[in-house]
This record gives sequence, structure tokens and C-alpha cells, in this order.
Amino acid sequence: MPGIDKYIIDKVTEAARIEEVVGDFLQLRKTGVRYTCLCPFHEDKHDGNFIVYPKDNCYRCFTCDAKGGPVQFLMAHERLSFPDAIRWLGKKYNIEVDDVPIDYTPPPPRPLPPPLPMLTLPMSMVTAREHTEDDNLCRWLRSLPWDGAQRHRLEAVLSEYHVGHSRLGHTIWWQIDDQMRVRTGKLMMYGTDGHRDKTCRYGFDWIHSVLFRTPNMPQYDEDKQEMKQTLFGLHLLSKYPQASVQIVESEKTAIIMAIAYGNRPSEVWMACGGAENLSREKLAPIIKENRRIILYPDRDAIDKWRAKAANLRYDRLTVNVQAVKDWWMPQDGEKADIADVIIRLLTSHTSPTTTVGDAMKNNPAIQKLVDKLNLKPIGNGTKE
Repeated sequence: MPGIDKYIIDKVTEAARIEEVVGDFLQLRKTGVRYTCLCPFHEDKHDGNFIVYPKDNCYRCFTCDAKGGPVQFLMAHERLSFPDAIRWLGKKYNIEVDDVPIDYTPPPPRPLPPPLPMLTLPMSMVTAREHTEDDNLCRWLRSLPWDGAQRHRLEAVLSEYHVGHSRLGHTIWWQIDDQMRVRTGKLMMYGTDGHRDKTCRYGFDWIHSVLFRTPNMPQYDEDKQEMKQTLFGLHLLSKYPQASVQIVESEKTAIIMAIAYGNRPSEVWMACGGAENLSREKLAPIIKENRRIILYPDRDAIDKWRAKAANLRYDRLTVNVQAVKDWWMPQDGEKADIADVIIRLLTSHTSPTTTVGDAMKNNPAIQKLVDKLNLKPIGNGTKE
């Protein structure tokens, strides 16, 4: 570029840190390894839409899709040309660019508005929908060849996690925190085979989004309340005060593992609903109690979860990939999770007269996996 040597441009862009540049103009709030703030490129009312990623040296707004690095931010926010943005950064980082003067006077950061109160829903909303006789996923769960103890535990597990059913046919995964506050619910449509129905137009939604869209419910206003997700099953901490916490990705997997192996004093199953929820903030209630945490990633997310675990820096957290690596088979699928492997191992050794519990007892491979994972299934005729 005429006037500025390419070597200087590279030197300036390498030195510029996105969190420092954006922080000159906006009030950033650290959230894990990222920063958030109000987006300056649209009329933003919710801190969290605009995210700054120090690792990738970039920013993005998930509402207006503004994105870029330090130079692009200056060009958009300060309406600078590319050369002037380079000169501005040169002034900031004490790198001599050229003899063209540039004014380096960032304004004071815009203060954050006071935080909105957290959205909570009445427990009556949960209990009113705990009728799963017509729920496709729950019907599929009941059709599996569980043994007597597991079949008895199945209904207890559905009740324990407050699994619900919507009028439109969704399974409802309620998010209830450690203080028994109902944060929201995830609405997911399943087919009769227990798999997600992704062809349905309304196959996925959130309870809070439905409430925000409902005109005759003015008490639920997204401009006056902020929804904050929590782990699925977090409310069980108080019921199992000494248990280690086994975290999987999907709510369905947590339910299957709780049915097969049980929530008990030594372990309780929870789901994060996505790798983005494996944050220090989401795990805080568990870490505060110094609980042991074991992560069970899906097969295609092993590296991502290991990286997340390292960033969390919690010495009582481990990642267990035994099932989805050593016991995985191609028919489980490349995105298989621990429940896919367990269900395949168990049902492939059952017949109309053989239960899952019998398969557990009679198949050495299954028993070896159970021992490796430190899981203790309950068989016929035994008590929890």
C-alpha cells in the first residue's frame, strides 16, 4: 500500500490485541476466556450479543453480524480509512508507521447498563406438563428391554428430572438450578425411534422464547428480564450431596445413563446441552462444593471438550472417552455419545426373553466396559 510499508502493516496488526482496542471504546465484561459488551453497531440492549475473542483476535455480534479484527473494528467504529486505522494502532502500540499525523484520543468507555433481573418461571409451569404418556421419546425409552429394577427406575428418573411434554408434541427438558429456580425449558421434537425429528418445522424451541413471543403474557418481556441457562439436572445437587457429577452433552443421554446406572449417592448425571455451556460460570455451583466432575464427550467433540477442560483449570475435573473410543463401532455413528454405545452393547445381546440386565450379567465385554467406566448397573432382583 502506498505510503505504508507492508512490513509495518504486518508488525502493527500482529501487535494489536482485539480486547485492548475494543476496550478503549467499550466497557468489556470478562466471561471465561472471552469478553462481552453491548454491540456499538446497532441499538443493543443485551450484554452478551457482542463477543470479543482474544484467542482468535476478533469480535462478532450475533445479532447484527458485525465482525472482524482490530483494524476492522477501528474502521467501522471510528470511520477510519485502512491507513489511518494502521496509524492509530501504531500510536497505541508505539510503532512508527509514517509521518502522517493521526489523532489518538479514544473516548471514555460507554458504561454498561445495570443488569436485568434473571428470568425465573413458576414451578407450576413445570408440573403442569409432566405427563409423558404421549411423548415419543418417553415411549421409546419405555420400549427398551430394561430389566425390572431399571424399568422401575425409568419412571422415577423421568419424574426426578421433571421431563415434560408440550401440547405440540415436544419433549421438554427443563433447566432448574441448584436453588430450584426454573430458568427455562428446551423444546425438542423426537420421532418414535427416539431420534430427533429434524424435519419438523417447529422441532426446536425454548420456553422463554415462546413466552417472550406471546402477546397476552406481558410479565415475560425480554427487555426487562434476562434468561440465563444452567445445566440440565443441576437441581439434583442437593438430593445427592456427596455425588460426583457426570456431564454429557445431550439431555437424552443423561436420562438414559440415569436409567441404566442410576443416580445415587456416589454419582449423578447432568447435561450441558452444548460445549459452549462448559464454562466456569455454568459449573460454578458444582465447583463451589468441590465436587468431582467427569466429562463424557461425544465422539466428534473429544478434542473440543479436552481443550475446554484444560481452560477450566479445575483439578477435580477429568474427561472420560473410553466408551466412544475403545468401545465404539461404525454403526454407532461418528457423532455417537456414551449412551449410543451403551444402548447398542446392551440391546445387541438381548432377545424377546432376555432383558438388558441379563445382557449386562452374561456378556464379558459389557461387564468390562462397566468396570472401566466405574459404573455399577442394578440387575434383576437387586436393590439400589
